[in-house]
Amino acid sequence: MQYRKNKTLGAAIYLLKVHLLGLMFFTVFRIILYLCNLEQTTGITGKTELFFQALLKGIQFDNLITSYISFVPLVVLSILTVIKKVTKLCVWTLTGFYIIFYSIALGISIADIQYFKYFLAHIKTDAFGWFQFAETTTGMVFQEISNYPFLALGIATSATLYIIIRKAGKKLYRTQVDNDTKLNMKVFIPVMLLLHVLCIIGMRGTFNLYPLRTGDAFFTCYPFYNQLGINPAFTFMKSIQDASKQRNTVNDLMTMSDALDQVKKELGIEGQTGENPLAREVCAQSEPSDANVVVILMESMSSNCLSLESKGKKLTPYLNQLINRSYYFEHFYSSGVHTNNGIVSTLYGYPTLFDRPSMAQNPNQYTGLPVNLQNAGYQTLFFVTSNPNYDNMNVFLLVNGFQRIYSQFDYPEEKIVNNFGVSDDYLFEYGMNTLNKAAKKDKPFLAVFMTVSNHPPYIVPEKHKDASEKEEECVLAFADNSLKTFMENAEQQEWFKNTYFVLLGDHGAVMGFQKYGMALSYNHVPCLIYSPMLKDAPRRLSCYGGQIDIFPTVMGLLNRSYTNDSFGIDLLREERSCMFFSSNNQLGCIDGDNFYVRDLDIDKDFLYNLHSDSPENLAGKSPEITSRLKGYAVSMTVVADSLMRHQK
Repeated sequence: MQYRKNKTLGAAIYLLKVHLLGLMFFTVFRIILYLCNLEQTTGITGKTELFFQALLKGIQFDNLITSYISFVPLVVLSILTVIKKVTKLCVWTLTGFYIIFYSIALGISIADIQYFKYFLAHIKTDAFGWFQFAETTTGMVFQEISNYPFLALGIATSATLYIIIRKAGKKLYRTQVDNDTKLNMKVFIPVMLLLHVLCIIGMRGTFNLYPLRTGDAFFTCYPFYNQLGINPAFTFMKSIQDASKQRNTVNDLMTMSDALDQVKKELGIEGQTGENPLAREVCAQSEPSDANVVVILMESMSSNCLSLESKGKKLTPYLNQLINRSYYFEHFYSSGVHTNNGIVSTLYGYPTLFDRPSMAQNPNQYTGLPVNLQNAGYQTLFFVTSNPNYDNMNVFLLVNGFQRIYSQFDYPEEKIVNNFGVSDDYLFEYGMNTLNKAAKKDKPFLAVFMTVSNHPPYIVPEKHKDASEKEEECVLAFADNSLKTFMENAEQQEWFKNTYFVLLGDHGAVMGFQKYGMALSYNHVPCLIYSPMLKDAPRRLSCYGGQIDIFPTVMGLLNRSYTNDSFGIDLLREERSCMFFSSNNQLGCIDGDNFYVRDLDIDKDFLYNLHSDSPENLAGKSPEITSRLKGYAVSMTVVADSLMRHQK
């Protein structure tokens, strides 16, 4: 008897059940995301109210995704019910459709939990660029134990979807094959029309003039709660849409002509001496030096790491000690948030353009530090722990001034600990032996080391496992100790006294509570220059600088004449009024008092006062400051984009 009652409403009940099931799963995953990022709620008052407001925003975004998924089954089931063709094949097809699309949408939400914790931003299509290098990336995913619960969650979600939707489909089929009762069209048609209207409204996400947008999730000055309401599948779909348009929203903010004028003014460039409008001749004031240069790019080394303690001890005691014997740049920023960004910006003086890979498969040709020193007779050597083809590193570096790349193909197989190759200690051990051989040749060397141990999956040697209760802190202590061993060994070598060591983070990491919409700890990195030749060390420099300044700063230390065709300046002789940098979807610019952020996802400006406890957006209240910092960052980015696209 129950099936007869449900015959008219059977299709509607089935559709609503599955729709609500999707909303429930999205809400559960949003709560898990919240619980995994509780540190981002530190010190915020009214947490409970903010949390529930974010959940309500989330349901609005989730309903958009579930409405898109529901639309095809709604149309198909409406037609087939009227013509009495709801067969077993039809029900199985609908079940398969739902499971496939919900598994994809919910799978994105599950993957986003770990991604968000690492980047403090939702997952986009750029993440799948890593799967060009499938072996290394897949190994990274499966070797990181913290990913296992989420992989299990994904499997359990798909299995649960299958069981519940299959059961609902069976019930739907039984209601429709009961021929003893007729379909009540007076009830069926209005109900299904209502569902169509609600589905279309749900797909728009709002009753407003414009469809639901990312910015509609923003309801507070606290960035984490604004992000919490956004559905990861929505962000992912939006990134596909934006990629298809092939537009950089920053380019819409300033013409190339105006941007170039401002960049030239900021860099003190007059006229144009070549094809590259930034090219300026730098003439040395004394005899050039043949000193060796060792650049150490430290994986995920945020400035915040320097203050971390465990069991009453610093986790980076050696690095802190070395700072007290070096030139140390207190306000130094990575260009982007990925290793390939850090390599290109540090060695060649070009900024990062958001989520665009800095090392493409068909690489641009730069001059920068490697080419200039190679032309001056230097040996140019690059040491990486893993497969050199990851991030297109091998082809890029060989095209741009490196004579030899040492990688896992050069190391003994037994020394490879995971898909990222060897640990830092062996990288430095191998590098030391190689540099000792290079020093015997009648040529100075440029050697660049790219470490990796401070990146998951973490491999912690037994003697460092008691450094902390947290694995990521243990591995930080190991990375610091590996650096210490290398530097102490270097001090015993003859070539040491004629060498400049440049140590900096390739990028930082999301560490602790992030007050602003852009995670400063991801771009604020330590940078120090150490050498027995620096007689006035230690020095703490309060000037603003970034990775793009390493190339001209090192050339200045070497007293070499060269053409500077980069965005960098010599930080020991010139000065910036502020520093700009980017993440995947944000452009930042900072000076002593203010932090400007342009969020590309919502096309909105933010301005924060660094001395205020409040994360209030002051962009509207301080238009002059906003305009100054925005102009600096946007002009640099627009010109960089143009020069890179036109290969100048």
